[in-house]
Amino acid sequence: MRLSHPLRVGLATLAVTAALGAASALPAMADSGSSPSPSPSASSAPTSSPSPSTSTSPTSSPSPVAKVGGCSGTQAAILACIKQRSATAVSNRETRLQQLTNDVNDSADITAGDKSTLLGQLQSDETSLDSLNTTIQNDTSVKQAWQDAQTIVTGYRVYLLETPKVHLVIAADTEATVWSDISSVMPALQTAINDSTASAADKEKAQTAFNDCTSQLAAAQSASSGVVSEVIDLLPSGYPGNQPTLVSARQSVVTARQDLGTCRTDINTIRTALGI
Repeated sequence: MRLSHPLRVGLATLAVTAALGAASALPAMADSGSSPSPSPSASSAPTSSPSPSTSTSPTSSPSPVAKVGGCSGTQAAILACIKQRSATAVSNRETRLQQLTNDVNDSADITAGDKSTLLGQLQSDETSLDSLNTTIQNDTSVKQAWQDAQTIVTGYRVYLLETPKVHLVIAADTEATVWSDISSVMPALQTAINDSTASAADKEKAQTAFNDCTSQLAAAQSASSGVVSEVIDLLPSGYPGNQPTLVSARQSVVTARQDLGTCRTDINTIRTALGI
C-alpha cells in the first residue's frame, strides 16, 4: 500500500501557509509602497481640484508657496517632483509584479488555466504601468501630471488587490492538489484498516480517525473550491467594493488549510494504530 501521498501535506501546507502569509495583511494594507506622494493626504486627488493649492511658508516670508501633495515650490519644481515620485512608484510596483510573476511560475500546484490567466493579468499591468509612466514624464502641466499620477494607485491596486489575489489563487490550487492526493489513498487506508491484525481497540481507533479524515476532506473541499472563481477576475476598478470578497476568500483558504491539517493528523493516527 502506498502512503507517500499523505506525507505531501506537510510540504503543501508550507506552500499554503506562505501564500496566506503574503495575503494576511489585505484588510489593513495601504496601497502605497512608493506612491507619487508620501503624505496621507496625497494618496488621493485633492477634493476640490487637482490644481496646486497655496499655503503660507512656515518661515517669516509672506510669499505663498504652491504645494501639490508632497511637492512644493515653483510650477516647474512641482512638475519635476511629481514626475520623479511617479517614476519611483511605477518602478516599485513593477518590482512587485515581477515578484508575483515569479510566485506564479514557481508554484507546482497552480492549474494551467489559472497560471495563464494570472500571468496575462500581471504582464498587462506591467505594460500599462510603463505606458502610464511615459505619459506622466511627457506631461507639461502640474494639473495633468497630478491627475495621471493618481492612476498609478487607483488604476492598478498592485498592493491591495493584485498581491492578495495572486496568493489566494496559488493557495487554493495548492489545497486542491493536497485534497486530491489524500483522497487518492483513502481507499487503500480503509483496506489497511479492514485487513489489519492489530487489536480491536487499535482498529477502532484507526477507523475513527479515518472517518474524521473523510469529514475533514469534505469540509476542506467545500471551503476552498470556489475561491479561485471568486477572486481571479477581480478588477482594480471594483476596489474597495470587492475587498470583502478578498477577506472572505482568505478565510475560506485558512479554513481549508486547517481541515487538511486535521486530516493529516488523522492519517498519522491511523498509521500509528496499525503499525504501518
